[in-house]
Amino acid sequence: MRWLRNYLTEAGTKRARELGWPNTYTLTKSLAESLIHTYGAGLPVAVVRPAIVETSIERPFLGWNEGINTSASLSYLLGTYFRQLPSNERKRLDIIPVDSVCGGMTLVAAAIVERRNESVYQLATSVTNPCDMGRSIELTSLGHRKHYRAQEGLESWLRLRFDAIAVSKQRYRRMSAPAQIAIIKSIQRVMSPLPLRKPPLARAERNLERVEKLIQLFEPFILLNEHDFVADNVEKLSQALLEGEKRDFGYTTRGIDWWEYWINIHIPALRKWTYPLIEGRPLEARPSRSFELPAAQERGETVKTGTNGATWRYS
Repeated sequence: MRWLRNYLTEAGTKRARELGWPNTYTLTKSLAESLIHTYGAGLPVAVVRPAIVETSIERPFLGWNEGINTSASLSYLLGTYFRQLPSNERKRLDIIPVDSVCGGMTLVAAAIVERRNESVYQLATSVTNPCDMGRSIELTSLGHRKHYRAQEGLESWLRLRFDAIAVSKQRYRRMSAPAQIAIIKSIQRVMSPLPLRKPPLARAERNLERVEKLIQLFEPFILLNEHDFVADNVEKLSQALLEGEKRDFGYTTRGIDWWEYWINIHIPALRKWTYPLIEGRPLEARPSRSFELPAAQERGETVKTGTNGATWRYS
């Protein structure tokens, strides 16, 4: 049924662009929010908009990631011989650690329970702690370089010297994957009269076509649009926490050091938990972890909690 899937994808993408959205992903998010706005009036609901969700910085442990998600495939591409990424260097790449998203959603859920929530919460870093595309590409390359320096062999030595750079769309078309595909097709046309079992460089052509599709998928987020997302609403909830609760429930993305995060946390996590899936390799086995709930409060004890100082009685 691949033909049906491709047909529906093309039809959905065409409709999304007619309505001003770059792809079906953003269109379906808009449709969902519209339904909530239309039919959720008077209900205790809130829309939470996380940015690009990436590797954890603390919970469930430092450097947790799972699956081929968000920017993992693009990051993987920048660790190969691919060098020229069409992007706007000044555009802010809005990413956020997954545990920060969980903390923010916990705050929003508490606010909904107390019926004092806003209608929309954005969990983002592009205003409070921005990292632009130029910097993120540089840090990704440095993270890959750190890895290859620790390896032996010609392959690692060569990849160590292929740092990615941000380029214009015109230069990308002229000197990167599209131009290389055109060269391969020219070679195939020249050699087509020969009795070959399959076209020459067919595998290289398929790989380059995958690169082209990947770049097209990410273009709205790394090249075409410039949006900054304000996270004031969730930060207000965090600031209203009691001092004893801020350590566990605070929203603290302002203090993230992107150099430390990218090179020593995010890229190593992707190499451990995500890149093997892209390459079809088995993941490293995770050791079993034990978990015990903290001791229950004494029966009937009143505990001060909630972002507005409300008290709750355990019974």
